[in-house]
Amino acid sequence: MILSLKETKIKSGAIFVLMMVLLAVFSAACDRELEEPDGGKVIAITTTYPLTFLTERIGGNRVTITQLIKPGVEAHDFEPAPSDVRAISNSNIFIFNHPAFESWALNAATASVSDGDLATVIVQTINLESNGEDHGGQVTHDSDFDTHTWLNPLEAQSQADRILSALIEVDPEGSHLYLRNAGGLEVELLALDRIITEQVSNCEFDTAVVSHLAFGHMAERYGFKQIGLAGLSPEFESGPSQIAKVIEKIKELGISHILQEPITSNRLAETVASETGATLLTLHPLEVRTTDQVSSGLDYIDIMKENAEVLHTALRCS
Repeated sequence: MILSLKETKIKSGAIFVLMMVLLAVFSAACDRELEEPDGGKVIAITTTYPLTFLTERIGGNRVTITQLIKPGVEAHDFEPAPSDVRAISNSNIFIFNHPAFESWALNAATASVSDGDLATVIVQTINLESNGEDHGGQVTHDSDFDTHTWLNPLEAQSQADRILSALIEVDPEGSHLYLRNAGGLEVELLALDRIITEQVSNCEFDTAVVSHLAFGHMAERYGFKQIGLAGLSPEFESGPSQIAKVIEKIKELGISHILQEPITSNRLAETVASETGATLLTLHPLEVRTTDQVSSGLDYIDIMKENAEVLHTALRCS
């Protein structure tokens, strides 16, 4: 559009107003360009809820997200359907945690791709030790690692950094928006870390009994130990002799709470509680949300704050 202005008929004040209008129109156009990429939104596929939360916060309206493991589903038992494999291959970006958690992820991402021509950017957000390395005199494997890093907000931030880099790679035109949103997310995660630190301080106990050993990263960050009724995967319950040792330890330490998860079976926790007189509380590993949490609009920050309150009670913190 070409504008011609006759200086003799237009006062300087009118010119200024016109310039301001043009500037406003230009700024609005730039904002729309940031929010609405050409050709549609970036399509992201995530596996678990923490990855969905982080991607939503960074991507905003520019990214459309599908989470494969649905609310209320035990994440450790999940196997992708053919439709999930198709969704991954049709996406711009596939975001997962680590092969120790989603052993199927890389195979699913490449299953429908021929000749190594993969348009989807694959993002592994957790950087754990390499398979088979020696740790303290013992050779460990992927299945031995605790991948629940998101239960430590500072490690969730590391996951967010990887997601940010990947989004910029697939959609460089949106980098300004992604960087701005990522900065806001970092503020939220740091504030959450401070809240949990305050809740889990000056505690009478330094040990929590949990349904399975998913809380190692959280325990390390906030200075407590965990005793698990099951190992890193909740479906592999401990044998009778191990449970007897846990019951003995609960009685020895005077622990009065057992921290059960909201999605897995609570049969074993109820049994141990009846043997020890302990009370059951819910500590959420946040692999996926419950359907009630989704309908209530509770997000990662909300649930982590609830976890902090539960630990405050179970560890008898002042």
